[in-house]
Amino acid sequence: MNVFSTLVYTIVFSIGAYAMTVSAAQAELYPFQAKYSVYYKDVKFGHCERSLRRLNNFDYKLTSTASVLLGSGSYENNSWFKLQNGLLTAQRYKHETTVIGFSSVSSGIFDEQGDIVMDYADNHVQLKLQSHVMDIGAMTILLQNDLKLGKQEFTYEWIFEDKIEEIKFEYLQQEPINTIYGEMEAIKLKQITKKNRISYFWFVPKLDYQLARIEVYKKGKRWGYLKLSDLSFR
Repeated sequence: MNVFSTLVYTIVFSIGAYAMTVSAAQAELYPFQAKYSVYYKDVKFGHCERSLRRLNNFDYKLTSTASVLLGSGSYENNSWFKLQNGLLTAQRYKHETTVIGFSSVSSGIFDEQGDIVMDYADNHVQLKLQSHVMDIGAMTILLQNDLKLGKQEFTYEWIFEDKIEEIKFEYLQQEPINTIYGEMEAIKLKQITKKNRISYFWFVPKLDYQLARIEVYKKGKRWGYLKLSDLSFR
């Protein structure tokens, strides 16, 4: 359970959908389906998928899923949001994690003032939020947008259950990486997490800045990684 939970928090939670209101410039948003293989050390551990659908002219839904250890551990995150006149506005989200038959579910609904009402672990919580706080599934849609806009500083706040946490990415460099389409130039970012873990992320501009690879290092050794196995645009 510890291995699965750590992989989810360091890898799966890094692939998601934007979920609060932003007034900054917004790049074009293209629906897509991306699939990933997940490795623990150098052994294939499972797979992930993220899929963005346009529900109508302005409403979107992004689903991120993961399955590891032959289905004994799974994760699903759904985020619903609206994109209109350059603004991304949260509507609701739902997370579910299952490990060996035991599941944990949390959900939230954003009201018109940007506050959120959440349900998790049989608790009902209402929080007052600032407009820059986002759903945990938000990371890469917002990050992709910021990369498209040429930004090199990335600090976000996201909410999970009743906690708000800050996450920072450091821009390192552009470098070529091997992808399913051959060698392509990618933007490399770094994130320092707790417990002596460092995560590296590669986004490919020619693939609409999609996430192509994540590597997680623990005490200087590569502990796990994720790589893109399939990508299509809708």
